[in-house]
Amino acid sequence: MLVDWTQFTEKGLPTGKKKASVTIGIFDGVHKGHKALIERIVSHNTKNVPVVITFRENHKTKSEPKDIQTFEQRIMTLEKLGVQITIVIDFTESFKHMAGINFLEILANRCNIGFFAVGSAFRCGYQLDTDAAAIQKFFTLRGIPSEIVPEVLENSLPISSSRIRAAIAAGDNKLAEAMLGRPLNQ
Repeated sequence: MLVDWTQFTEKGLPTGKKKASVTIGIFDGVHKGHKALIERIVSHNTKNVPVVITFRENHKTKSEPKDIQTFEQRIMTLEKLGVQITIVIDFTESFKHMAGINFLEILANRCNIGFFAVGSAFRCGYQLDTDAAAIQKFFTLRGIPSEIVPEVLENSLPISSSRIRAAIAAGDNKLAEAMLGRPLNQ
């Protein structure tokens, strides 16, 4: 199920009384590192609803290919991995200038979070003012279990979408597919 950010901020998350296991990321080409995050929210508590917060478009890169998967492919991949609800954010000017702590407060107030997982390199907020440790502290102070998921490595280097894009640009589809954990066209 897709839930638009505006709809989420107005009505909350449609989980009923169930708690949500949540993670966040751009997920512009769902790779092995992303899968580690998703596995954590799906497996943490099977009574919780697995929720991913993501962006409609990758706002971080100007390079081509901008996205490794189309938006539709990303959503299908997330659903195949067990995600039940995806909150989709359009990176507007007002969202761009939101402090990370304000973003987290909206999540805590509008979503019945039972668990939050974040990647160790994740940062959010205006000028990336909130890192993974601050996110974990925010949820811990509210009694919400949280976990910082370590980076997944390929050839002794962290897997990232930028590394995958660089491999594709260099014509190294074998390395790109190794980091993705699947063929490029899926």
